[in-house]
Amino acid sequence: MMSKIRFLAVALCCLAPAAAAQDEGRALLERACTKCHALTVTTKQRNRKARWSEIVDNMITRGAELTDPEFETLVDYLAKNQGPTVNVNKASAEELVKVLELSKETAAAIVEYRQKNGSFKSLNDLKKVTAVDAKEIESRKDRIEF
Repeated sequence: MMSKIRFLAVALCCLAPAAAAQDEGRALLERACTKCHALTVTTKQRNRKARWSEIVDNMITRGAELTDPEFETLVDYLAKNQGPTVNVNKASAEELVKVLELSKETAAAIVEYRQKNGSFKSLNDLKKVTAVDAKEIESRKDRIEF
């Protein structure tokens, strides 16, 4: 029983910083971006990290107030939560690696499975690929299109 409690304590300690960074990123987004426009102007976009960096930098030149560490936190948050999407039924293995940040082996397995078994219809279909880590795919589900 004690080992389960220790495991949960360690897990919570590891997850807490990630959750805090997520919350901080969302708060920065709301604070810095809504002074000039509605939040939906930002949240309907899907950009890669480099493009988010350009956009946030441009907003700073227009008056958004962010420190350098806040800039990094906001860009990381946007890249993770408002990054590009990929259609897993059409994408090459290279695209899956780039957009979903999967290993080359996992991406190749997805493409091979799709070629043998037909299009994926849902996240559960995608999780049937033996090389796919279900938790990893679940964490990226908002970047996946079918």
